[in-house]
Amino acid sequence: MLTDMHLHLQDIPDPLMLKSILKLAEHLRTGQFVCCATRPEDWLAVEKFRTEDRRVVPFFGVHPWYVAKLPADWYAMLESFLKRNPGAGVGEVGLDKARNVDLARQTEVFHRQLELAGRLARPLAIHCVRAWSDLVNILKRSLPAKTRFMVHSFQGSPQVLKDLLNLGGYISFSWKSLQRDTEESIAAMRNVPLDRLLLETDFPYTEPGRIGADVHDEKYFESLQGIYNLAVRAKGIDEDALEKAVWANGTAFLSGTSAR
Repeated sequence: MLTDMHLHLQDIPDPLMLKSILKLAEHLRTGQFVCCATRPEDWLAVEKFRTEDRRVVPFFGVHPWYVAKLPADWYAMLESFLKRNPGAGVGEVGLDKARNVDLARQTEVFHRQLELAGRLARPLAIHCVRAWSDLVNILKRSLPAKTRFMVHSFQGSPQVLKDLLNLGGYISFSWKSLQRDTEESIAAMRNVPLDRLLLETDFPYTEPGRIGADVHDEKYFESLQGIYNLAVRAKGIDEDALEKAVWANGTAFLSGTSAR
C-alpha cells in the first residue's frame, strides 16, 4: 500500500480531478494522503477533507510564503484547529530564501509553530529552500524534545542531511525534485537510512514553486509511482519491501508508534 506523505489536495484546481484522484486511489493501492495546509484561508478545506475521507491526514500550519499577511489571531486559530483534530500535524512550516518574504518574520512564525508542535506533541512537516544552515541552527537550538519532524522535498547537502538525521528527522523526497537532478538526488536517498525515508508527490506542485501546467489525475499517480520506483532503484530492495518500509515510517512519524 502506498502513502503520499506530502501533498495539497486543497490546491488541486479542478474539483472533478480531485474526486477522480480519491476514487482511483481505491484501485491503485494508495491508502493515505498527508494533506498540508499553508495558510489560515485553507485550514477549513483541509479539515473537511479529513471529515469526508479517513485516508486524509490533515496538517495545519503557515507556510513561509504566507507569513506577511497573517491575521492577528492566527496562532490561536491554529491551536484551535489542532486541538479539535487530535490526529493532525503542524505544517507546512519552515524557511524559504528564494521568495521575497522577510526572513525575520519567517523565523518568528516558524519558532511559534515549533513551540506549538512540541507543546501539543504533534508531528511537524518542514519546508526549506536555500535556508538550510538557518534551519539546522534553529532546530539544534529550539526543536522541542521528542518532536517528530520531516523535511519534505529534500534537496540539501550531504552535511545538512547528516545534521537532520542526527536531530532525529525523517527525510522525504518528491517526484519533482528527483526529476530535476535525478542522479544527485538518488545519491542523497541512498544516504538516508531505510527507517527514516518518506516519499511524496507535493501534488499539484509538480513544477518548482507552482502548480504544474499539466496536472491531472493520471499525472498524480504517475508522480506517486515514479517516486516509489526511483526509491526502489536507490535503495536496491524490491518494491514490496520498500512500500512496507515507507508505510511503517509514515506511521511512526505521524503517531509516534512503530508499525514494524
